[in-house]
Amino acid sequence: MTGRSARAIVGRDGPIRVGEDGVLWIEGRAARELAEEYGTPLYVTSEAQIRANVRRLRRAFEARWPRVTLLFATKSNANLAIRRVLVEEGVGGDCFGLGELTLSLRAGVGPDLLVLNGSNKQPAELRAAIEAGVTINIDDSSELDLVAGLAEQLGRPADVCLRVLPFTYADPATLEPELAEIAADTSHDKWGMDRQTIVELVPNALESAWLRLRGLHLHVSRLRPTPEAFELASRLIAGCIAELHDRFGWQPELLDFGGGYPHERDPESGAPSGSHAVGTPEEYAEAITSTLRTALADRSLREPHLLLEPGRRLVSNATVLLTRVGVVKRLPTGSTTWVNVDASTNHIPRVPLQGYYYEIVHATKGRDVGETEVSVVGPTCVIDLLGEQRPLPALRQGDLLAVLDVGGYAEVLSTQFNLLPRPATVLVDGDTCEVIRRRETIDDLLVTQAVPARLAASPLGS
Repeated sequence: MTGRSARAIVGRDGPIRVGEDGVLWIEGRAARELAEEYGTPLYVTSEAQIRANVRRLRRAFEARWPRVTLLFATKSNANLAIRRVLVEEGVGGDCFGLGELTLSLRAGVGPDLLVLNGSNKQPAELRAAIEAGVTINIDDSSELDLVAGLAEQLGRPADVCLRVLPFTYADPATLEPELAEIAADTSHDKWGMDRQTIVELVPNALESAWLRLRGLHLHVSRLRPTPEAFELASRLIAGCIAELHDRFGWQPELLDFGGGYPHERDPESGAPSGSHAVGTPEEYAEAITSTLRTALADRSLREPHLLLEPGRRLVSNATVLLTRVGVVKRLPTGSTTWVNVDASTNHIPRVPLQGYYYEIVHATKGRDVGETEVSVVGPTCVIDLLGEQRPLPALRQGDLLAVLDVGGYAEVLSTQFNLLPRPATVLVDGDTCEVIRRRETIDDLLVTQAVPARLAASPLGS
């Protein structure tokens, strides 16, 4: 199998690119120089790429809808410095739990630009949200009562939206098979409420002196790499709004459309980049807004303020994981060439967990086309397969590879299996590079552990 060159995969323009000499660049810094200065494995993030991602997605929706606000899915990347970059771009936040809420507030996100999500929110995080003035997306009827009670205790009304399972409004018999399957699978999700529950809760929320019902929330997620499911959800949520207006005379001020917007190389697909169609921000914006506008206009309903919760779309393609080649081994009795590297699936855990396909490229031979298939593996005591049977240029010990698109759901999910310290993260801004998360040490891995005195006092070997 003949592969593609790193230059063909990464591109020759943009903040992360492969130059004429075949070297991978992150803005004004060569990957090989960063690896030498900071060591490997190393997460390297381009600030310019994050800003470009934000501006493109916002521009796509604002060109088609009057009021749009981006709320970053904090779960995808919880680095404080990256959060600050997004604050400078005017991006709010979608938070799960007290940790993400605290990080967002410390990063300087205004409470009016934050929402709190979660299927089992605890009183402490709900109190913090109410006190700060953060909107709470209600996930269950019991939670509505809990929030109202806490708001009364605090003497401050709580802003709430109701999380809808939009596909409970669908008739699967009228849908094409793949969308019918999506509707069936997501109509009983862990998060959100069905049609009947929503109808029951709206009057309760409207009648409460301690609740301000501001809108509705839904989350389609990345069910497929193109926007058909979002288009269907737009039509279904418009039907939900119409039903609530007919019954109660209420329309949402806010419509939080959640996240799930892919980026171009789409590692979630489990397939090489370029092997399938991936929807662009403009295509997603058109699918959502045109469908929603038509469906609302047909019912003489107003257009709500649209909230979006992108995560991977804003940060994934802004980070690469640099890793150094160690032992290259091919046994005479086998057909696989094993390329051992110092990075691990500890650092990109969605490869073994969910079958992600991250592109792996040579960081200094970017013009060479890979003609030999190799399996890239990490150092842990499992198969630790970063990439199986990948066509790469000839490799030898000391070569530098880059795993692309690891800015979302990599560092936040990373583990310390085999007591391996996690990598540092650096942020590149033009020619400037700064550490935004230091490399862990062995002491960091052990600092939370404690040995009872009775064991600490025992003689070794007794």
